[in-house]
Amino acid sequence: MSRPFFCFGVCNMIRALIGLLIAAIAAAFIRAVIGMITKEVTQMVNPDAAGGQAKPGPAGPGGPAGAAGPTPTALKKCPVCGTYVPAAQLIGGRFCSEVCSTKAS
Repeated sequence: MSRPFFCFGVCNMIRALIGLLIAAIAAAFIRAVIGMITKEVTQMVNPDAAGGQAKPGPAGPGGPAGAAGPTPTALKKCPVCGTYVPAAQLIGGRFCSEVCSTKAS
């Protein structure tokens, strides 16, 4: 039995497109599997570097015990310009600068 005349070019093109589609899906699947394996191996080898975030340990999220880090400072808002300034640097107990102090008076 022979194929109809119109199927000679169209059928081969459809077969080629289906083959390319299957190859693209297979490549995406293999890439995803390799990515998951790589991520798991990286987490096993270096748990701190995986994910880009340090996990909180016994010393807290800042790092190992005794590590120096920024100390929390109370910030106060300048009533004139709205800038937040450490409380120790306020001028007259309320303002961020001399300019704001003179504007308020």
